[in-house]
Amino acid sequence: MINKFGKNIKLNSNKLYLRVRSKTRKSIIKKFADKFGLVYFGYVNQHDDDHKIIRGLTVSTRHVDHHYCVGSVGAYNVAVVDRSDIIQKPNNSIKIKKWFIVSFDLHTKKPVPHFFIQSNNRDDKSFEALFTTFPNMKQVNLGTFEKYSPDFISRFSLYARPAKSIDVEKIIDSKASMTLGAHLWPYCVEQHDNELYIYSSNNKLSLGALETMLENGLWLASYIDSQVEKD
Repeated sequence: MINKFGKNIKLNSNKLYLRVRSKTRKSIIKKFADKFGLVYFGYVNQHDDDHKIIRGLTVSTRHVDHHYCVGSVGAYNVAVVDRSDIIQKPNNSIKIKKWFIVSFDLHTKKPVPHFFIQSNNRDDKSFEALFTTFPNMKQVNLGTFEKYSPDFISRFSLYARPAKSIDVEKIIDSKASMTLGAHLWPYCVEQHDNELYIYSSNNKLSLGALETMLENGLWLASYIDSQVEKD
């Protein structure tokens, strides 16, 4: 009984923390939405069909989405959300995981292989669900066709299914690695089902960081479209 009572207190305190955290980020995200012409909706229920759910590796049956915004920027349909999830582990410990996500609908109708670009040099377990859900995602040994940017190699790891690794290298090629190596860190990227996701798992949020995520996402979405369409 004591353990259950203590667990409930911890769950409630974590939920309170999420609400306070959400309020402190609201003004930043609204400024971002206003600057780029996005429509701000605030909290959205993931079980409500009135909005498009931002999926990707962070989606779960329990996640909570605040500060949902949608619109069109640079000819791409864009959606952003401040997502939190309370994870209860088998040992009954509780961990709050959180992400700010910017998603982009790719233009290409050709199927793009699933890939994930993870930032290195961080003790970050926020994306471990990817490798649980997709255990066949393995790190790509870059350099099949050309030499990659040293900055990209030192700052990021690229993951894909082994059967699709060559296809992914053709998309995220040496030219892409130069731009991403210089500008993307410390953010992560996932492309799944022709939807591009830029992830930040940093507790701190600033208008500059959101603009960087948007700019990187717009550039990468356009680059992926062009790479896929030229084949």
